[in-house]
Amino acid sequence: MVSVQDVVEESPVADVHNHLNPRSLSPSGFQDVLLYHYIVTELRSAGAPLGFGEVKGFNELKPIIPYFRRIRNTATHWGLMRILNDLYGLRVSGINEGNVNDVVKAIESVKGNEDRAVKVIRDSSRVRKSVLTLNPLEPLPEYDESLFTGALRLDPLLPDINPQSINKLSKTYGISISNPNDIDEALARLFKRFKGHVVAVTLNLQPDESFITLKPSGSQIQPYLGTLTKGGVVNPSGRDLVASYLLRRILDNAGENGLVVQVMLGAKRPVPGASPPDYAVTLFNQQQLMQVMLLASEYPNVKFDLIITEPLLNHAATVAAKNYPNIYLNGYWWYSMYHDVISSYIRIRLQMLPYTKIGGFFSDAYVADWVYGKVKLIKHVLALTLDDAVKAGYLSSDLAIEIAEAMLYSNQLELYGIKA
Repeated sequence: MVSVQDVVEESPVADVHNHLNPRSLSPSGFQDVLLYHYIVTELRSAGAPLGFGEVKGFNELKPIIPYFRRIRNTATHWGLMRILNDLYGLRVSGINEGNVNDVVKAIESVKGNEDRAVKVIRDSSRVRKSVLTLNPLEPLPEYDESLFTGALRLDPLLPDINPQSINKLSKTYGISISNPNDIDEALARLFKRFKGHVVAVTLNLQPDESFITLKPSGSQIQPYLGTLTKGGVVNPSGRDLVASYLLRRILDNAGENGLVVQVMLGAKRPVPGASPPDYAVTLFNQQQLMQVMLLASEYPNVKFDLIITEPLLNHAATVAAKNYPNIYLNGYWWYSMYHDVISSYIRIRLQMLPYTKIGGFFSDAYVADWVYGKVKLIKHVLALTLDDAVKAGYLSSDLAIEIAEAMLYSNQLELYGIKA
């Protein structure tokens, strides 16, 4: 009899959010693997003297090595060990002075090896489709269309609208922005430029953002837009009005182009004193989730895929997805990428939602190796959680297998309209 573990391990995967560079998927050095920002934050928490700089060479790594032993219990370290042992053939349970030379040498030996990186994604990680994060104000990168598509990350425009971003939007799309109609035209050109290359737009909302439910008219934003285009600074209320106007025009375009809207919730940054390079914590703002629900009601033909990093949001977000046909839930973002949190997300979502509304994976990775590390972590927890549900008599083995394959792959393709 085929086990849930076996099926999960062999299941294809769709990665709907990452920071991969399609022309540089391999590590550029040992730092990309050993000092992935999830790991760096844990090392800083353990007291490692990283300061605010980056480790640029092996000599700068040496003072940090003793602190790796203090994070051997974390889920991120577990993923790092899967990378080092499975992909590099090492036999290590941690990083120490006795093995660090071999570890660094192994990672450096694959630097720039793009063929190997693609194999890590396609074969080792079993990723069949991967959604790149694309900057709407930068050139469209070259990529392998059989593996990749894109999502437009709105951060350069929203929510922190400023003279520089308005000027960049104007220059990128060849239109002098002086009034709301110019904004409308620039955004229309933006979406036309990326048509066929993106399946989503991504909106990263900080917990204290308040612009979402404003509905300003063109005449209301005109004075603030004029100030911005002249290089001036607008007050917070004016900034919120312009941001809300932009948001609605973006949602209009997303609806017209059949694009999913990824909404990232729960991370507050930068926070003074928090560990670099994250400078971030999680915050719970249920009122903000209510605002997202109002958007879902206002745009019933747009699908909203919620990505959360604050566990306190999970039940409320699941209730939202239960009540709104166009709200979905996906993955385990940032400070949710830990065994017990992942398992709790899966259990609550499966007990409350049609399983077709649940996405089970995205890597948030910057290089191919960490796609693998995240795949191993999430598949491990998914298999254990589903197996527990089978043993408890809640799910049959056949249904658990069906759910696993759907969460990791087919649900993602269906929601995002990606062809297999």
